Amino acid sequence: MSVETEQFEDLGFVKYTGESLVNGVIDAGSAGSALVGLDEAVRFFNSQQSPSFGDLQYDVPVQTRAGSWEAVLVAGAAVGGAFALGYAKKAGEKLAKNDFKDIGLKDALKKSMAALQTLAKLIKHTRRARGWDRARIEPSLGQETVLVANEKGEELPVPLEYFLWYQQVPPRLLTRMTSVVRADRVLTIGVIKAAGTDEVTIVDEEKHLFDQLQEDEFEEDILFPELTHGADARLEGRLIRGSEASNSIGLEYLGHVINCVPAQGSVRQYKPALFLRCKVEGRITRHAKNRFVADRRPTLIVDKVVPLEADGQLGLFAG
Repeated sequence: MSVETEQFEDLGFVKYTGESLVNGVIDAGSAGSALVGLDEAVRFFNSQQSPSFGDLQYDVPVQTRAGSWEAVLVAGAAVGGAFALGYAKKAGEKLAKNDFKDIGLKDALKKSMAALQTLAKLIKHTRRARGWDRARIEPSLGQETVLVANEKGEELPVPLEYFLWYQQVPPRLLTRMTSVVRADRVLTIGVIKAAGTDEVTIVDEEKHLFDQLQEDEFEEDILFPELTHGADARLEGRLIRGSEASNSIGLEYLGHVINCVPAQGSVRQYKPALFLRCKVEGRITRHAKNRFVADRRPTLIVDKVVPLEADGQLGLFAG
């Protein structure tokens, strides 16, 4: 075994297999799309683990391999140095020590790969790219797990942490990777675990699931014109997401998601109501983005959130 091989540890991979891939040869356009897609997804989930990842420049370490066509996310001593090259000297030194913002570099990459793969499983399971139905939340191996039900009533366990990240996922995050799938070309996303490799496959008949438009992309008309700027509002719906970075929560209301911002204090005060049906009281603004141009979608400046149902999940947001 060469020294170079000893320096790397496989964390996960995206792989394309099929009759069209002779000796692992793939067209440059497809390879480029797959690599860019993997890079974008890993960066997104890295930033969810630590916002500092979004402020710094770095390279995502990937090694391509033939046989089929495979891009492998790797970590190791050499990778630490490669990452460090993209950062300011101080940040690079922290990364080389595998200790950045209390998140080990290898662990951050591995967790991002696991979140990416779990998202693919979730979309396949529900056949939806967003708006998943939460069956319940229960403790599992020291962490809360969201059980997401599909139309058949089948439940998929998803770590609560990942499920919260998925509420912030950019539109079509996985589309670059799934767009490479053909009738004779299958995509496999894998995570390397101590017990073996955990894989999920995406075939041609499924790739449209990852290319679903979000409502903002095709919305042209004013949403809820009756919710006028400056008006008081009492809306009933389900809180489906929360973001401390933007200090906002999302209210699923009549088939749409309305952004809600606390009138005072942090969004953390509403965490006990997350995923519950609630009555949300506050004031409507139509000028959250531009003081001169009315927003198509209203924003609610929240004064009060009243849960209309009990969650019954003790310790859900502990810590």
